[in-house]
Amino acid sequence: MPKILLVALLLAGELLAQQTVYVGTRTRTGRSQGIYRIRFDVITGSLSNVKLVAETVDPSFLALHKTRPLLFSVVASEQGMLKSFAIEADGELRLLNQVSSKGAGPAHLQVDRSGKWVTVANYTSGSIAVHRIEEDGRLSDAVDTVQHVGKSVHPTRQTGPHAHSVNFSADNKSLYVADLGLDEVKLYSFDAASGKLKAIDPLRTPPGSGPRHLAIGKKRVYVLNELSSSVSLFEKGRLIETVSTLPAGFSGVSTAAEIVIDGNEKFLYASNRGADTLAVFAIGNRLKKMGEVKVGQTPRGFVLSPDGKFLLVGSQDEDLVQSYRIDGSTGMFTAVGKPVIVGTPICLRFAFR
Repeated sequence: MPKILLVALLLAGELLAQQTVYVGTRTRTGRSQGIYRIRFDVITGSLSNVKLVAETVDPSFLALHKTRPLLFSVVASEQGMLKSFAIEADGELRLLNQVSSKGAGPAHLQVDRSGKWVTVANYTSGSIAVHRIEEDGRLSDAVDTVQHVGKSVHPTRQTGPHAHSVNFSADNKSLYVADLGLDEVKLYSFDAASGKLKAIDPLRTPPGSGPRHLAIGKKRVYVLNELSSSVSLFEKGRLIETVSTLPAGFSGVSTAAEIVIDGNEKFLYASNRGADTLAVFAIGNRLKKMGEVKVGQTPRGFVLSPDGKFLLVGSQDEDLVQSYRIDGSTGMFTAVGKPVIVGTPICLRFAFR
């Protein structure tokens, strides 16, 4: 085999073994400058080649399009904005446009299953908005907005609505909105032709729990409660149980941050900021605590690799991202390789290939 062909094949194999992870950060700390890219080795799980790919203000949460080279980001400010970026061949990001999120402090966004819409949760103002993805990848002005109203029992965190995350159902006909301020997961019917929303009966979590993020299974919804550091399991709209995410006997201050279920809906993971652990649950008729793993300081965002074999955790207050290998039989995990430095990592997302 000619040497030049052999080198080309080796390089191609190396590229196939690499995947791209984008990291959203909080720039107001002064320790980061925007959105970063990390290379992930699918064989070893190691991380390398951290690079700033878009200088932008407080891109604390990201969403990627599944079929088009597009990345969307919030600008988590009082004058909330959304940005659309084109993903270039080398993984760099090119700004296409930015639009108002129609609220203050946007905290989460998601692309719908049709790939035609982006919806955003504005935490500070307690509102949501739906934006069309145009043919050129730009975002339109909002085609629909909803302002939540009300409060709940916590004296400082629940004096008004705080929409914290938005999630489309598997059939794309419904939108779930976790509102921390109301102890409710608002539920809307979603029209994928017009982008319009219509309110239907919400899911209600225990008073003072503060629903933040959620994961949608085949027949269940798993709601992560920030204030009570717990997971509420719903089936057919009915609350089945609420279980703590904290280590047994923990007595310090901690709040829950992120929740993820694996592709087979076999294990559930939840992060605890303060306890600085990820809790691992086996999913059966009920949730069974398998244990927890101590990770870096203030684990906010984490993500499973596309093949489900690794878990990447961002430690917000240590400016680190660490890779872990998952034991497929227990769901527990152990660190692999060295962590990489990324200032204030908030959100981790694998690029679709």
